Amino acid sequence: SSMCGIWAIYRKNSQLTNSDTKSILKELMVLSEKRGKEASGVAAIGDDFHVLKRSMPSTSLIKTSSFKNFEKNNLVEGKPVFVMGHSRLVTNGAAALNNQPVVKHNVAMVHNGIIVNDNELWEKHSDLKKTLDVDTEILVELFDYYKKQGEAPTAALDKAYSEIYGMASTITLLGDSNEAMACSNNGSLYYFENKDVVIIASEELAVATILKNHASKIKGADKKKIVQLNHGESKLWKLNVLDITKAAKVDQEKQEPIQPSVNANFIDFSDYEIDFEPIKKIRRCTKCVLPETMPYIEFDENGVCNYCRTYKKQTYKTKEELDQKMEEFRRSNKPLMVSFSGGRDSSYALHYFVKEQGLNVMTYAYDWGMVTDLARRNQSRMCHKLGVEFVVVSADIKFKRNNIKKNLNAWLNKPDLGMIPLLIAGDKAYTYYANKVCKDYGIDNILMSFNPFEKTHFKAGFAGVKPTILRTGSDDEALERLPISSVFSMARYYGGQYLKNPKYINSTIWDTAGGAASWYFVPHDYFRLFDYIEWNEKVVDDAIIGEYDWEIAPDTKTTWRIGDGTAPFYNYVYCKVAGFTENDTLRSNQIREGMLTRDEALELVYRDNQPRWESMKWYFDTVGVDMESAMKTIDGMKKLYEK
Repeated sequence: SSMCGIWAIYRKNSQLTNSDTKSILKELMVLSEKRGKEASGVAAIGDDFHVLKRSMPSTSLIKTSSFKNFEKNNLVEGKPVFVMGHSRLVTNGAAALNNQPVVKHNVAMVHNGIIVNDNELWEKHSDLKKTLDVDTEILVELFDYYKKQGEAPTAALDKAYSEIYGMASTITLLGDSNEAMACSNNGSLYYFENKDVVIIASEELAVATILKNHASKIKGADKKKIVQLNHGESKLWKLNVLDITKAAKVDQEKQEPIQPSVNANFIDFSDYEIDFEPIKKIRRCTKCVLPETMPYIEFDENGVCNYCRTYKKQTYKTKEELDQKMEEFRRSNKPLMVSFSGGRDSSYALHYFVKEQGLNVMTYAYDWGMVTDLARRNQSRMCHKLGVEFVVVSADIKFKRNNIKKNLNAWLNKPDLGMIPLLIAGDKAYTYYANKVCKDYGIDNILMSFNPFEKTHFKAGFAGVKPTILRTGSDDEALERLPISSVFSMARYYGGQYLKNPKYINSTIWDTAGGAASWYFVPHDYFRLFDYIEWNEKVVDDAIIGEYDWEIAPDTKTTWRIGDGTAPFYNYVYCKVAGFTENDTLRSNQIREGMLTRDEALELVYRDNQPRWESMKWYFDTVGVDMESAMKTIDGMKKLYEK
């Protein structure tokens, strides 16, 4: 399933007119769409039990004649009605095949979150029938199973919830008993209720917006009265609609078979393996492991590179400063926002803030279309186990992936190492959205967990930007962003490339420019965990794997960069052409900090620089580019280490 927006409105009596109900309904659909634009669905119990779902965003669904009929049939002036819906951020599987609401056993359910142990549960309950390709189905099946054993709906849902792992917020309609339920195991569900109406949504902001926009129509519309459903709480409404059993009527698209992928044919990757023999002969710094192919590298008479010579060790703020900050955060009556990509460092930080420091936090993620399903499952594990609310801002994923496709095709037309950052420009808007989400929620503090040793230098170096600051300290934000003079030299380089290769001049330019502006010119006023405590790979891995059963990618041994769908591709290119990747710069920083010996670092570099074919195939499939011809192009690039 996925990270989505779910919502509902229950009109209990004739106080709310049809036109008000319709406008609230549409607003809820639009408000929840920022959490997912790939598919949407609605269900209603009024005179009938009616479900409608389509592979399109909510804003498009509203305009269809099917939706207008749905409204006409279900909203009868003066009669009670319960309507719920779903905006889906597509993860795995085709949108049409596992769109929501999920309807089975005369129950309709919308679900936000990901159940990560659904396969184990199907095995455990072998008598239950799996007929759909969506994790929500196991929850519906377990709920039905416990109900048939004589449990009341609330108890049956509690029992079903107690078996799942992963965050789940659900709204459920029961056709047989005319009841509706809402439940969440991590707090991502809110409702407002008075004697006329109930409004439910994934985010408090959505409910508050409805109350504000319709204050004259909704009695006592005060955002202080909004209730959050916490850790496994459920709420049941007996619907006073016509008291007859209703069988669900479902209107959905014909189930198209899933399109075969662009890269369905078997590719013999052995033709494109990286030959590490010549790479192992490249001259490297005698202190760290940076090779002579690193941009702007110079060795002294002892063979030590300029990156080592000018490196200043990470300095940490004091324990008193950390304790003082944490105390200040704990005393604040507002929640804190933790930026949570689902990668290892943000996962560890979330664990640290909640488990070790007891802070009241919400988490936020910006999904630009290259967040892997594995990262989403890890987000789901952590938010469920820690009971933390998760706010997702989803880009228009089809648009973003199409941008990557255009830029990747342009890059393959004239491949150049300096232009690779263009392929990851789409995620840079996350700082803009982090600041925006905090403003929307009235939150003052964003907690970040950039790993200070990830500083690469070479990505900009290949674009002709000389590294000005080789230190890692983030007092001048050197950790994250280039100084402005370097931004201009990089822009000049890009300009030159755009002229040489006009394929870059496409509709993606504005998106790239917006991302760059967000990254370089939006204030980054964040609390950075690793300015206070030392980043230690073993401590990080032990905490997230040991306590949360955090999942690792099947095609690599490292826990780094496995939540990012583009990293396996660009690191393959850097390794094949320049003989090194981000792993070499990370391990070199660890050597300089005294965390690794040079031999240990080299061993890790050769282990982690192996191509990750499975993940690369996902990347090419997802953006829709032919992998084999791309591999041929990269194979033909001049290797920097071949004299």
